[in-house]
Amino acid sequence: MFGHHQDVQEEAKLEVMQRVWQGKRNSSSSTAFFEGVNETEDILAVPRQNSWVTICVPPPQKSTCSDVESDNELFETPELLAVSKEPGRYEPAFQKLDAASLGDLPAHYVICPVQPHQMPVCGVYVDRRIVAGFKYKVRPLPPVGQRSTTNKCMFGERALTLQSIGRGFARRFTFEADKGQINSNDNYFYSDNRPEGYAFELEVISEGDKFTIFDIGREAQGTVEVLKVEGPQFEISSSLTKQGLEKRANVKFIGKVEFYDTGVAKPMILNGVVVALKPKGKGRAEVTKVINVTIKNQRWYLTPGIQNNYRRITVKGQDINDVPTKYTMTGMEPYEIPVVGTYVDPRIVPGFSYRVRPNNRNKHLFNGRALRLVSIGMGYAKRLTFEPDSQLNADNYLWSDNHPDGLGLEPRAVHKGMKFMVKAGEQVLGEATVFRDDKPQFEEKTEKVEVSPGQYAIVKHIHIDVICHIQLIRPGGGSSEEDCYLMRVSGVAIVRKQPKTNVARVREVYNIGLDSQLNILFAQTHTEIKFIPK
Repeated sequence: MFGHHQDVQEEAKLEVMQRVWQGKRNSSSSTAFFEGVNETEDILAVPRQNSWVTICVPPPQKSTCSDVESDNELFETPELLAVSKEPGRYEPAFQKLDAASLGDLPAHYVICPVQPHQMPVCGVYVDRRIVAGFKYKVRPLPPVGQRSTTNKCMFGERALTLQSIGRGFARRFTFEADKGQINSNDNYFYSDNRPEGYAFELEVISEGDKFTIFDIGREAQGTVEVLKVEGPQFEISSSLTKQGLEKRANVKFIGKVEFYDTGVAKPMILNGVVVALKPKGKGRAEVTKVINVTIKNQRWYLTPGIQNNYRRITVKGQDINDVPTKYTMTGMEPYEIPVVGTYVDPRIVPGFSYRVRPNNRNKHLFNGRALRLVSIGMGYAKRLTFEPDSQLNADNYLWSDNHPDGLGLEPRAVHKGMKFMVKAGEQVLGEATVFRDDKPQFEEKTEKVEVSPGQYAIVKHIHIDVICHIQLIRPGGGSSEEDCYLMRVSGVAIVRKQPKTNVARVREVYNIGLDSQLNILFAQTHTEIKFIPK
């Protein structure tokens, strides 16, 4: 009996020793914080801004049966604190993660403390707020004792959509691939790649996002474009709804705000709560609205995208010394110039070409062609006469009050089939022929230039975006089919109407942008490209 009792005690001691050893092995492999802890006191120097704070780590006690009732006793002690420079304030020197608290493997990690907007990942520990389908920036965490924002974010500081989280001890995080990567995707990593761990930062809105502004009566009032996101985006809630998984986050950003009534865009600092939803069965979350936005001491909410069918402008006849009428038009495109009732916008000038669209339709008049405006009549209802298809049947005209919802006139400078010489300085590089002119063209400004006493030329600067066939000339002259390129060309066309003439003509296209490596070449040589009509 005595021998049997002794064997039982030996087995119990052996089991206790194995549990203690395994616990220490897990902790030492999970973090470098406890490396070097021995029987003597270990000193850890923690940097805090410009000073160093010394923290003492007590040596481990000898194991007894009562000491090892929990094999995680090292993680049940209170967190060590680093004293801040401000009296009465303390900051944690490290943060402890327990994967078992998430229902995962009983693994423990010690990392540097993360910020409130950051969500930690280390080994098998994955913060529950991290969900595939949402966009995140991933920041590798530094060793314990440094700030969690020390390192730059991965993937070129970009926020990418998380596509999947793998299973197993080493979790694979796969993000959306870069454009052009069809058969390969390098945007991934494993959760155990770094013993220090990672910090995920949610991004629900980004620079360049555009929204429509609505008042509390659900009436569209204007638009806003995100120019710059100010500070981190804090997730405040995550809930499962009938539509899918919904996240809400506090955001602060600088937005270019334009109200329909004024037509003036101004940058403003805005705050709000972004609501993002990942619908069931879809792999990507989308912003549904931004609520609690305050502009000019009033409460508004934003919906994604600029919805031009809500766009509203108000015009007044007395502003142009005409009949004192006032009209409000809804649905005008930003590049269209209004005509309604007795009102004809003063930017509409005979001699220039326009496309005409009734405000309540998607199709343009005159079979979608841009026609040269010949004249604008006088009186209450003004007759707009365009160049005829036939001198015998001149029926390309309309009255300003033909359509109660008004008309939108789009100025056009460049059209399909036009030919240009491509010049860099005084050197001719080749010839360009306009192949497609589908994209809108819009007026940037109008100038009156005096050419003689009392005689003025009207000059319009019209932004264009077209597709061209460009035939380059080889040095020494000559060219071949290999020197012909199909390029997207953007720029500003100068269209000039001389006094006592009824036709405006394109003089040149400047500020050229080419969708080609040639654009980089000319930018490096500081050579300005111009298109000169042939």
